Amino acid sequence: MDFNQIRKVSLSENEIKTAIVRSKEYNFIDNLRYRHKNISFDCKIRGFIGEIALIKWLNKNNININEEMINYKNDSDSMDVDIYYNGLNIELKTSLVPDIDRTINNVFKKRDIKLIRRTKKIEDLSGDIHIQIYFDHLRRKKDNWLSSQVVDLSSNDIDYLYDKLLCKSYKEKTYLFCWIDKETLVKRINSYDNFNQRIWSFPSSKRTFWKCPLNESFSIDKLLNVLT
Repeated sequence: MDFNQIRKVSLSENEIKTAIVRSKEYNFIDNLRYRHKNISFDCKIRGFIGEIALIKWLNKNNININEEMINYKNDSDSMDVDIYYNGLNIELKTSLVPDIDRTINNVFKKRDIKLIRRTKKIEDLSGDIHIQIYFDHLRRKKDNWLSSQVVDLSSNDIDYLYDKLLCKSYKEKTYLFCWIDKETLVKRINSYDNFNQRIWSFPSSKRTFWKCPLNESFSIDKLLNVLT
C-alpha cells in the first residue's frame, strides 16, 4: 500500500457536534491507559468522529450505511464502535500522531493498526474487518493541552463543549488510513515463529497489540470491493 492511498475526510461543524452528542449519550469504559477526564472524553468524541467520517466516505461511494447497521458496544472491555454491513462486523480504531513521528507520513511508515490483544490466540480476535483512522494531531501535545483546560463535562451545552475542547480542529484533520481483514491477519500472525514478533505495546499502556503494520495493510479504496 502507498501513502497516497490514504483518504482525508472533511467534516462539518454539525457532524462534529453530532459526535459530541453521542459521546454524552453512551458511557463507554476507557481502560486502555490512565487518562485525564478531558482527554478521555475527547477520545470518545474522536471515536464517533471516526465513525461519522467512515460512513460519510462510504455513502459518498455508494455504500449506504444507516442507523440500523450501527451497534454501539457498551461493555467493560471495549470502546469500539462496530458497523454491521452485509454480514461483516467492521471495527474502527482511532489514533493520534505520536509526537516523535511528527507527521502522518511518518506514522504510515512506522506504526500498526491498533488491534488490542484481548485473547491469547489471534483466531479469537473479534471483528471481520478492522479500519485504522488517524487524526493529524500530536498526541502528547494535545493531551497536555486538554488536561490544562477547565471544562464542565457535565454540561449539555454542545456549543460550549465544542468550543472549550476546540473540536473545530477535527474538521480537516481526519484520515482513513487502511484496513485489514481477520483471515489475512490470522495467517500473517501465525507465520511469525517468534511470539515477540506478533505483538507490540507502548509506555504507560495497559495492553499489548497484535502486530499489523499500516503500510502492509489494504488501502481504504479496496474496502469498496469487499463491501459491494
